[in-house]
Amino acid sequence: MDGIECCIDDEIPFEIPQSWAWTRFGTVMINRDAERIPLSVNEREKLQKIYDYYGASGVIDKVDRYLFSKPLLLIGEDGANLLTRSKPIAFIARGQYWVNNHAHVLDSSVGLLLEYVAAYINAINLAPYVTGTAQPKMNQEKMNSILIPIPPTGEQLRIVQKIDEIFPVVANM
Repeated sequence: MDGIECCIDDEIPFEIPQSWAWTRFGTVMINRDAERIPLSVNEREKLQKIYDYYGASGVIDKVDRYLFSKPLLLIGEDGANLLTRSKPIAFIARGQYWVNNHAHVLDSSVGLLLEYVAAYINAINLAPYVTGTAQPKMNQEKMNSILIPIPPTGEQLRIVQKIDEIFPVVANM
């Protein structure tokens, strides 16, 4: 694909169609971690409960103001869930919301669907990118090194639609 940096051949984990490209996560995602601000439980208790307040595993509270107002990909930065996968690691925040410092905040480059990236991150083994045992963590450097296959936008959309179609069936098994 045009404009996407390819990786060294010996790093490519599996074959992909010719119209796809392998790249590193950090070359196709726009990191907005510098914009997140943590609020303590004590600080949040004093606030009206209006906007979602996200942590590593999703909404953990509500607050009376917001930092973001566009759909963005959130990926848990720390916690046992990185390895145990009891909840999704990657999810899309929508509307107006606040994000603390336990979730990476990411936007995509043109032609890359956040839903596709979330599905890919939730499907792969993240253990090689996680440091620490008592408190597992996936820092920006490790996250940015993840190899990701990028299909054309139309194919990304078909993949996401198929996942959305199949997931309810699998969840009810």
